[in-house]
Amino acid sequence: MGKFMVVIFTIVFLLAGCSRDEKSNEHNVKESPIRSNAKVAEGDFVYRLVSEKSVYTESEKVEVYAELEYVGDEPEIKIAHADSPFYFPMKEKTRNYDIRYGMKEPLRVTVLKKGLPLRERFTPHGGYSSEDQKEYVDYIKALWEASNKGTLLQGDYQVAGSAMFNPLNESMVSQESLRLNAEIEFLVEKPENKNDKK
Repeated sequence: MGKFMVVIFTIVFLLAGCSRDEKSNEHNVKESPIRSNAKVAEGDFVYRLVSEKSVYTESEKVEVYAELEYVGDEPEIKIAHADSPFYFPMKEKTRNYDIRYGMKEPLRVTVLKKGLPLRERFTPHGGYSSEDQKEYVDYIKALWEASNKGTLLQGDYQVAGSAMFNPLNESMVSQESLRLNAEIEFLVEKPENKNDKK
């Protein structure tokens, strides 16, 4: 009988744990910590993807940037890449929208000095086609307007960034292509209404 009660208690305990309400609270703050910066190292290179804050308000400038640092043995190295080595595709998880990130693809060469990171600030672009739903098109247009001010619309943003480039040897011959990936997340909330505190 004792073993039977232990089994029943265990099942009840497990069911209670599984039935926890997963909805976010009214201020859209997650219970788990948000990963607002990430670092990836591969070979002679270190890639960082950083959000200065994990939670912004809609009126705040969103400060997100990527860095690529050369840490090899030489004083510097040249890399070949598209218009930029950095890509910032993004997802707004509340609305379940993928925010596309396009880039011109000329061949550019950049010199990375050892220990001096190349940094680029993230600016959301987004785009849409005639096949997209009106709600998505309206959202992207509103995103452009917010982005022009350096802000973003309310939401839960996940940036799946990458640095894509080809190291070049002394003869400017391209070596194997590298792609370093990192992911961060941050929230943008409505400004707190002082009347809500009363």
